[in-house]
Amino acid sequence: MTNKLPLVLAFMCSFFFGFGQSIFTNPIIENNISGNNPYTTNQIIDANITVSGIGYGIGVLPRNGNGVYNTDSWDTTTLDDTAYFEFTITPNLAYEIDFVNFVYTSVEHSSITSFAFRSSIDNFTSDIGTPLGGGTTIDLSAAAYQNIATSITFRLYAWGASNSSRTFGIDEFTFNGTVSNFPTCVSTTTWNGSSWDNGVPNINTIAIIDGNY
Repeated sequence: MTNKLPLVLAFMCSFFFGFGQSIFTNPIIENNISGNNPYTTNQIIDANITVSGIGYGIGVLPRNGNGVYNTDSWDTTTLDDTAYFEFTITPNLAYEIDFVNFVYTSVEHSSITSFAFRSSIDNFTSDIGTPLGGGTTIDLSAAAYQNIATSITFRLYAWGASNSSRTFGIDEFTFNGTVSNFPTCVSTTTWNGSSWDNGVPNINTIAIIDGNY
């Protein structure tokens, strides 16, 4: 007999490979919706996560718009930690998320000078990618955004508008990634060359080969 079986079992217990796809998206096609905080109509989500919808912080105010989640009061001179759009994503029990990217299009007044995208991973202190006023793709393939098994919140900040009436709105957005049911490895068993010290391994066991097998 070869050692292929236990090695495969350990491999299956540790890794999942998949290709990114939309796990949370909203085309935002309705008009005059910014009073809804958060807004959830027409969103499409993976069956194994729950989401907040798109919302905004207390530092901005709703403004009517056509097919855009619109707001104003982005006129602080530096980043205001209450002025943002927000998205919270929570995997269901025994599931995890591997993010690929965040893609959005937006409509903003040209006087808004600065943008930042951050997450609750580090309490919204580090910038992720380079967000733009008209939208862009933010890469989320870094290790910090893989194997997410608990709730995570992303925020898109803006500031620098010439006055409080200047608007910034999200036209549509998509989080891409994979949502997978992660195996629960509850024990290990070691082959010492003649026997297993904790029983024959199965799909829920980490198998360690420490002798000829």
